[in-house]
Order: sequence, then structure tokens, then C-alpha cells
Amino acid sequence: MSVLASVLLLCAGCGSETLHSIDRSDLVGSWRTSGGDSIRFFADREVRTNGFSDLGEESCGDGGVGRWSFYVVMDDRGESWETSPEASEGSLISVRLREDAEGECHVDLSVIDEGRSL
Repeated sequence: MSVLASVLLLCAGCGSETLHSIDRSDLVGSWRTSGGDSIRFFADREVRTNGFSDLGEESCGDGGVGRWSFYVVMDDRGESWETSPEASEGSLISVRLREDAEGECHVDLSVIDEGRSL
């Protein structure tokens, strides 16, 4: 994947878009918000953010380093979801950033716009 192809859009508060499943290779790379903030997903499940602070009610300060994983359905009815460090594709992504001694910042992202936006 070229660098230009991996620079995509983060869409906070985009409304009710249809979820779209993407695989790990499509997620890895840099994603940007329309405001210029960025998040970079690495193949080893590390995530680095810059200005990840204006996603609705969630706020993770000025950014940081953490881990990402896909959510997977755990039951036949699709009502129970959990993160999986082994999942290689998904439509929901968990981002956990390490913060100070008080804990971590957790944000869930949905894959929308046919996989072009989070």
C-alpha cells in the first residue's frame, strides 16, 4: 500500500453510517481527521496518536501511544462483542492509550464509508 493510500479520514460523529469490515492490512497506516489530528496503526498492534482529543464525548488529551484491536462477535445473535488480539479483520476497533498513573484512555472506532473512514 502506498503512503498516499494509507492516509485516510477519521470521521467523528459522522451519523448513522453502515459498518464495513476491513482487514488488518487496510487498517495499518496513518489516518487523519479533517482538523489535522492523526492516528497511526502499526501491524504489531501499536497505535500512536497526535491530537486525539475531539471525538464526541471521548477525550484522550493531546495523543499518545497504546494498543489497538478489532472487536469480534462472541454469540450467534450478535449481541456480545469482545476485543481480540488475534482478530485480523473487523468493523469495530478498540484503541487504548496509556495515560498517567490513573489509567488509560479508551476509544472505540467504527469502520464506515466502505472502509475509507473511521
